[in-house]
Amino acid sequence: MQTLKNLPEDRAASLSGLIDTAPDQVISMALSRSPDVQISLFSFADGETISAESYPGDTLYLLLEGSARISFGDHWAALAPGEALAVAAGRPHAIGGGKAFKMLQITFQNEDS
Repeated sequence: MQTLKNLPEDRAASLSGLIDTAPDQVISMALSRSPDVQISLFSFADGETISAESYPGDTLYLLLEGSARISFGDHWAALAPGEALAVAAGRPHAIGGGKAFKMLQITFQNEDS
């Protein structure tokens, strides 16, 4: 495959099963090689967070396991497994949760980025 990587080609698999959780760590795994779209799996250990950051393209988050919160300064959105949230390009946001969770992140390269 030229665009996708780290995905099984001969059998179906759970996305959350492709990445492990390690104590006191946020682990990421890239699933694409494309300059137009970044696809990554993330695994957050209990209590781990990512500080506020923004991306040059629109981003979709899909929670795979656990529960997570995406905060936008003075308010936040809670995600449960199977729920998705879109974040507009350039919008600062932080990600965290009290317990361990796994999520898929897809960020598109906007034409004007």
